Amino acid sequence: MATLLFAAGCASAPYTGRSQLMLVSESQEVASGEQAYRHILRDSVLSEDSESLRIVRRVGERIARAAEKPAYRWDFRMINDPESVNAFAVPGGKVAVYTGIFPVARDEAGLAVIMGHEVAHALLRHSGERMSQAGILGTGVALAGASGINPQILQALGLGASVGLFLPFSRSQESEADRVGLILMAKAGYDPRVALEVWERMARNEKGAPPPFLSTHPGYETRVQQLRSFMPEALRYYQSSNARIETLPTPAALDSPAAKSERELLKRVQLINRFVAEQNGERAIIEGLAQELRLRPEIIYRERQQLGLGYGQYAALRGVSYLGRGPINRIVDDYQRGRPWSDIAQSNGSRISELTTWIGDVMRTTNGMAQRLR
Repeated sequence: MATLLFAAGCASAPYTGRSQLMLVSESQEVASGEQAYRHILRDSVLSEDSESLRIVRRVGERIARAAEKPAYRWDFRMINDPESVNAFAVPGGKVAVYTGIFPVARDEAGLAVIMGHEVAHALLRHSGERMSQAGILGTGVALAGASGINPQILQALGLGASVGLFLPFSRSQESEADRVGLILMAKAGYDPRVALEVWERMARNEKGAPPPFLSTHPGYETRVQQLRSFMPEALRYYQSSNARIETLPTPAALDSPAAKSERELLKRVQLINRFVAEQNGERAIIEGLAQELRLRPEIIYRERQQLGLGYGQYAALRGVSYLGRGPINRIVDDYQRGRPWSDIAQSNGSRISELTTWIGDVMRTTNGMAQRLR
C-alpha cells in the first residue's frame, strides 16, 4: 500500500525533471491559490494606472504563453505599495506585482525576470509540494482565524496573512524557480542576461534585512554563479528582437493621497489581526468592539464567525456601518465584491479618514480591555 501511495504521489518537475512527492491534485492546489489570491487582493490597494498596468499585463501575458498552461485562468494585478519590494504568483495563473519592486525591475525586461521567477513557482507546483509535505489536503480550508484564512494554506503558497508579508520557499525551490524563470522569460522574448543586473539591484536594495526575494538564497556572489550556470540553457530559448523595451514608472508617480489613506487603514486592520493571533486577544477585541459599537459581545462573536472574516476586517466593516448608519450586509457585500475601502466608506455615508480614526479608538479600547483581563 505504501509503495502504491508513493507511486501515485510522484511527479516530475517541468524543465528540471526533479522528482516531486505530490499528494495534492493540481485542482486542489489551484482552488487554494485562488482563495488566497482573492483574500490578498481584497486587503490590498490595487492600482488601476492604465499605462503601467498595460506593461504589467503585457509582460505577464508573454510569460503566460511561454508557460504553456492554457487551463490556467491568468490574471495580472498591480498593488500600490511603494514599501513592498515583491511580487507573487499562486497556482492557477494569478499574479500580482507590488509597485515597490519597480525601481529594481526598471523596465519590462526586468519585470519579466521577476514575473518569470514567480510564475515558475506556480508552474513547478512548489505550493503543492509544501501542501503534500505538511499533509494539507482538500480544496482549501474555509476562511477562519484571525487573518480570515487558514495560515497553513498561506504558508504552503509562500504567502503570509498580513499584507506585504511573504513566506519564502525552500532554498532548493527558489533556485529551481530562478532556473525555470530564466527559461520562461527567454521563451517570452526577453533577454535572460538581464537577470544578472536585476538581482544585483535587488541585492543593493537591501536595508538591513534582505527583501523577501533574497531571504532564503545564498549570498549574491553564489547566486550569480548559479544564474550564470543556468544561462546557456536559457539562451537556447531566446530569440533577439528589435522590439522597444518600455520603462516602468516610479512608485511615487503611481501613489496618491487616497492610496496612502487606504494603506494606513489596512495597517490598522492587520494590527488587530496580529494582536488576536499573537496575544490570544480574541476576548479583548470582542469586548473592545462591543463597547465601541454598543452591542452585546455575543452578537459580535457570532456575527464575525458567520461572516468568516478576520477580526480586523470585521472591525473595519462594522465601523463603516456604525459611522455611516449603513446596513452591515450591504457593506460586507461591497467588500466581498472587491470594492476599494474608500468607495465602501463613501457609498455608505462615511469617510476613510473617519474610519481609520475609529479603528484607532477600537485598538486603544481593546488594549485597555486586555490589561484588565490579565
